[in-house]
Amino acid sequence: MMDDFVSEWTNQRWHIPPDVGELRVAVAGAGKMARQHLEVCRSIKGVRLVGIANRSSNSAQELAGLFEIEKVFQDVGQMLDQSRPDAVIITVSHAATVPVSSLVLSRGIPCLIEKPAGFSVEETATLARLAKQNGVLNMVALNRRYFSIIHHGMLAVLQQGPICSILVEAHEPISDYRSRRDFDAWLYDEWLVANTIHAIDLLRMIGGDVSTVSGFRRNVPQGGETFSAAIAFERGPLGHFVSCWDSCRGFGLKIMGHGVAAEFWPLEQGFVRYDTGRRIKLRPDPLDIDFRPGLYAQDVSFLEAVATKSPAPFPASDLDDNQKTMQLIESLRDLPQLAINVSSR
Repeated sequence: MMDDFVSEWTNQRWHIPPDVGELRVAVAGAGKMARQHLEVCRSIKGVRLVGIANRSSNSAQELAGLFEIEKVFQDVGQMLDQSRPDAVIITVSHAATVPVSSLVLSRGIPCLIEKPAGFSVEETATLARLAKQNGVLNMVALNRRYFSIIHHGMLAVLQQGPICSILVEAHEPISDYRSRRDFDAWLYDEWLVANTIHAIDLLRMIGGDVSTVSGFRRNVPQGGETFSAAIAFERGPLGHFVSCWDSCRGFGLKIMGHGVAAEFWPLEQGFVRYDTGRRIKLRPDPLDIDFRPGLYAQDVSFLEAVATKSPAPFPASDLDDNQKTMQLIESLRDLPQLAINVSSR
């Protein structure tokens, strides 16, 4: 079963199939992620960028000029009415993601939703129900699922037998983040969903469905939380999640197999280590160098699904699947809180 979970990666550029002709793509939002998605779209023959919507017309106008987008809007609904897109890439603010996604899904338009698709299982489930009611193809954008280097490492482990264990470290200097005030204050209270979801979702991508979560968390006064969790997956591997908020930042991943381990720190760099002492450096595919890692493969997976009118294959995560990652996050939030022993020695 696990061999089916490793995609065949190609370094060749994809294009819209001739029998489709073109795909009319619109973008909601005009921030950093919108720009990076637009860089991918512009590189794909057959993609026609028909509209961009953002409350700030200045940033949208800038991207429209840079990427030759046909029309700029300040209202997403107007963009959908007038541009008639075949697909929408949603990159709006965290607070606006659910209402904008609800609007697009209610119109029956396929959409790629930048994470997080809601800040609770219920919010994500509501979007999933809306997608199902309207028969809408959808994907949640979690580009680390598409890191070529991680898939090369998975394949190396699977060649030796099944995966035994998965370790994810996700350390976040939350106090430093709060002091910068790049986002609204409430978002830092939801940081497991707002950002750490990238690391937590990798556990599910590699391990599959979760059966049991156990462990502890500890809140440090004037700091952040520390999580230590053991996760049992239905297909057999064991997972481990460690996160210290207010330590040195960084996401790391280890995939352990029989006599082999794939190790990544940071996630963009990795190697395979064998019990014979052999050590092989993993190299990303060229498309993960030309574009933000994982983004090209992710966006192509979505657009190809729209073009063929079929669900995107693994490692894609749609709203139904993303609910399971949200459930894992809520399980981590609900771990028993350990008190700090402040007694003097």
